[in-house]
Amino acid sequence: MLTKFGMEVRKKRIDKSMKLAEMADGLQVTSAYLSAVENGKKKLTTEFAEKVITFLGLESGEKISMLEAAYASQEEFSIKMKDDDSALLRNAAGAFARKIESSNLSEQQAKSILEILEGK
Repeated sequence: MLTKFGMEVRKKRIDKSMKLAEMADGLQVTSAYLSAVENGKKKLTTEFAEKVITFLGLESGEKISMLEAAYASQEEFSIKMKDDDSALLRNAAGAFARKIESSNLSEQQAKSILEILEGK
């Protein structure tokens, strides 16, 4: 899943007619690493976000937008599901994620769920 930061980086890179490998070389990382950061498979650090901003030569407005996207991406969380996971398991994971996202889950409810998951 492309993160907000990944979308911003990809757009800027394409706008500059730059291939992923070119940008990765300029950042002194592998193409696989840059792709994984864009897609949220690798944790985005503030230091790497700043390195990307510097590399792209972004001005103040673009820089702020990119930093906001980076912070939003750092807050994202993903759950990897297997192709053969049941619909019930997928629905349970999705329902849990929606409850947390909408902040409708109390601390006590979260504690109870965690205890169930940990077998307590």
